[in-house]
Amino acid sequence: MAEPGSGVTPNAGRGRGGSFPPALAVPAYRWYWASQLVSGIGTWAQTLAQAWLVLQLTNNSAVALGTVTTLQFLPMLVFPLLGGVIADRLPRRKLLITTQVGAMLQALALGVLVASGHVQYWEVGAMALILGLTNAFGMPAQQALVPEIVGRELVGNAVAVNSVQFNVARLLGSGLGGVLVAIFGVGPTLLLNAASFLPAIVVLVALRPAHARPPRSREGADAQQGGIGSEIGAGLRYALGTRRIRRILALFGIVGLLGFNWSVATPLLTVALGTGPEGLGALQAAFGLGSLAAGIALMRSRGATERRFLVGGFGLGAVLVALGLSPWHGASVALMLLGGLTGVTASVSANTRLQMASTDAYRGRVMSLFTLLMGGTTPIGALLLGGIAQAWGIQTGLIIFGWAVIAGLVAVLLLDRAPTTAVAADAPSSSPSVG
Repeated sequence: MAEPGSGVTPNAGRGRGGSFPPALAVPAYRWYWASQLVSGIGTWAQTLAQAWLVLQLTNNSAVALGTVTTLQFLPMLVFPLLGGVIADRLPRRKLLITTQVGAMLQALALGVLVASGHVQYWEVGAMALILGLTNAFGMPAQQALVPEIVGRELVGNAVAVNSVQFNVARLLGSGLGGVLVAIFGVGPTLLLNAASFLPAIVVLVALRPAHARPPRSREGADAQQGGIGSEIGAGLRYALGTRRIRRILALFGIVGLLGFNWSVATPLLTVALGTGPEGLGALQAAFGLGSLAAGIALMRSRGATERRFLVGGFGLGAVLVALGLSPWHGASVALMLLGGLTGVTASVSANTRLQMASTDAYRGRVMSLFTLLMGGTTPIGALLLGGIAQAWGIQTGLIIFGWAVIAGLVAVLLLDRAPTTAVAADAPSSSPSVG
């Protein structure tokens, strides 16, 4: 395989009215995007298989499923800031290779346990915790690596294109996972996911980012003074002292905590609606289709406005309420499509604004905060939703969480009434400013 490299100018690929996403005109990013797509399909198939396995082992226990989800996302609550420091210290490509190998070995081990016919619930929880550790250290590096591949000018477009990849994987992986579990069982599905990491690892080994950081810039040295604790503190001061970063984090924190608990909500909703693994696959595939539609619509954008984020955030809250009120599987499938559409609109907008508002020396730590809010709050949300579902049913839980999203966003807006301006793709790097 030829070594993935850049080799194009930032404006390449914009012919015919700009129909081809500029980020994909960069060969290195094209290789990276395709390999992550293959890996993502396997990961989403494992997500479905793991949830179904837990329900089988525990007689459809909502608390058990919520607990495994909590274990998987707990490291993203505890360790992402440490992961952000490491992503700012070490070569991000090499760090990502290490975490991808770890995730592959986790999938392989869980697949072997299931294939042996003697898998136990605690073993599933332990494997989920290991996967969470690889994600906690890998995701900040993955987010911060994108500008090194495409350059600052194309970051906004690359984030949207990456969202398309993520949600194509969700769409194909969820649907494929449901079929594979129904036909072959959980074990073979997990083993296929382990194999899906190989293309991503090979591409990362060959990748040579054209915009990689210099070994030790003055700004980077200033941002990396002292020990790990000092660097975490410096990153927090930078993020919270820069008003537009602080505001994005506050708004997205509401959505991340209350709006992205699909790994608990969807399997339990499937049980409540009386469908099997095919029904679960249909719900998750619909969510992936809506997410894909949003990503495609956002690919032409190179910046992000706060208004776009709020449309996605408030829309997601309304979808959760409607999903809780829906008694029919068909209507729930349609609502899941809207959930994907609104959720991706919010997350891509927040991601783009944070990428463009951050300097490179702090980007790993800023994006670790995004990781914390995107997945690290899931242990809290998963336990809350699982507990409510156990007591009053998953549909009541969805209604409560939906209204909480809406109320939380309103509260943040009332506390900080002055909106920030749009972040353009070619905006200069932000410097810390208290406001």
